[in-house]
Amino acid sequence: LRTPLAALRLRLDVLALQAPDQLAEELAGAHHEVARLSRMVDGLLAVARAENVTASPVPVQVDAAIKDRAMVWKPTADEKPLELSAPATEPLTARMREGHLEQILDNLLANAIEAVPAGGHITLSARQAGSRISIVVADDGPGMNEQHRSAAFRRFVSATPGGTGLGLAIVHRLVTADGGTAELAETPGGGLTVTVEVPAMPRRRSGSVAQG
Repeated sequence: LRTPLAALRLRLDVLALQAPDQLAEELAGAHHEVARLSRMVDGLLAVARAENVTASPVPVQVDAAIKDRAMVWKPTADEKPLELSAPATEPLTARMREGHLEQILDNLLANAIEAVPAGGHITLSARQAGSRISIVVADDGPGMNEQHRSAAFRRFVSATPGGTGLGLAIVHRLVTADGGTAELAETPGGGLTVTVEVPAMPRRRSGSVAQG
């Protein structure tokens, strides 16, 4: 699917150089649809990989990943403009497959930035409670009603016009593949709060001696 989509994109680029001005809007719309199809293909691949996990979990620095992804997405948020904040947290180490946390955060932030209108706020935070680490993305956008929230983790279900309906499905698959959970709730005052819980890396007991 990726190969014909790339070829179609190139043909549209050539047409855009040769077409009269009155066709510019139609070509731009075609470009938009090709980009949407490409995102759907990438999303389906991500879901398929999550359903066929063979890699072993590794220690993942949650606080470092949050800081990194917030920096990556901040220019996109500023362009809208939105306020994206990620308050510093204590060092937190999760037990997950490599690359899963970054993909989870990317999908959650992309969804929030798309849904929240200009002037809104998005907060990314994390904390540990016992053997679990909670990662929270909260916004003050339009949110979702209870019906949309209950179906949001299904594939191709989207409350955003033009959305692929794969972002939250990918998040759910990746989180559950790592033994975690994902929940949606209304932000106090309005908006959507996504809470992802993942296993924390067990802490070694100080002074313990390995038994042979």
